[in-house]
Amino acid sequence: MKKGIIICIFFIFMGIIHFRTETLWAQEKAFWDSKKNLYATIGPQFGYINGDTTYHIGFPGGASELEFPIDNALWGFEASLGYRNPYNDKQDRARLVLKFFSDIDNYAGKMKDFDWLDDDGHSGLDIYSESDADLDAVIIDLYYIFNFSHSKTIGIGPMIGYRYQSFEYEISNTDQVGFGPYSQSYTTAIPGRTLDYEVKYNIFYLGLNTDVIVKGNFKLNLRWGAGWVNAKDEDDHILRYKLSKGDSDGAVYLVNINANWEFLHNWILQLSGEYVDIDTDGTQHQEFYSPSIYTGWEADVDDKITSSLWMAYVTLKYRF
Repeated sequence: MKKGIIICIFFIFMGIIHFRTETLWAQEKAFWDSKKNLYATIGPQFGYINGDTTYHIGFPGGASELEFPIDNALWGFEASLGYRNPYNDKQDRARLVLKFFSDIDNYAGKMKDFDWLDDDGHSGLDIYSESDADLDAVIIDLYYIFNFSHSKTIGIGPMIGYRYQSFEYEISNTDQVGFGPYSQSYTTAIPGRTLDYEVKYNIFYLGLNTDVIVKGNFKLNLRWGAGWVNAKDEDDHILRYKLSKGDSDGAVYLVNINANWEFLHNWILQLSGEYVDIDTDGTQHQEFYSPSIYTGWEADVDDKITSSLWMAYVTLKYRF
């Protein structure tokens, strides 16, 4: 009797082990099968950016607007981690992408400065200047997409992302013109460095992604996003010893289109274009610093920081 019980327990135990082993093997196989759908890409990218970043302030007695140009060649890289659709390996189920850009050449064009002053008996623009602008730019874009809807050739899904834009300027060689009562005293040329400016945008966005298989190894990708942005800037008028710092919040809209061609196995050539529009409102704090005779004077004024830019670039990626 005891022997029969032991034999029965033994077979039950072996059955449990067999069942558990089969389950583990199935889980292990499913895990490694899922790994087959994972891939990564990395590659350099080169392109061009054009647009501006601008701030407009209103104060008792007038308004000012400074428009800083963005007109530069770019270099950078793209890295991504993707998960293919298990039912169609030409489509992505999910994708995490990191893009980095910086400018190759520093000269960005002419910075434009507009001043409108009230109660001076003169209507319209009162003082205008143009200056050479050298730019150091950094753009980082990190986003994740998940395509939940698939047909044979189209994948659609939500997108979430974070984008950082930093533009640092050194302004020099200012040519200034005065109008009306300011024509004589404010018309001048100032050589050398006259102003330092920097603005940083922190952008959080949501959107929609669409992947389209056009034919064979050709694919299209369209991304549209909208979200919230915080802009912080700092303007140092060196010759006037005046420092202004702005902080504003607002909305951002982004559109990106990509054309991909896998011209060799695992080698992908990508052509891209994108547009970013930013509109924010906030406050600018102004103060003079030593050795200005106005040291100690401070004021807060209404501030509006905006930016509009286009980018076009090409990326050469290797998939592994």
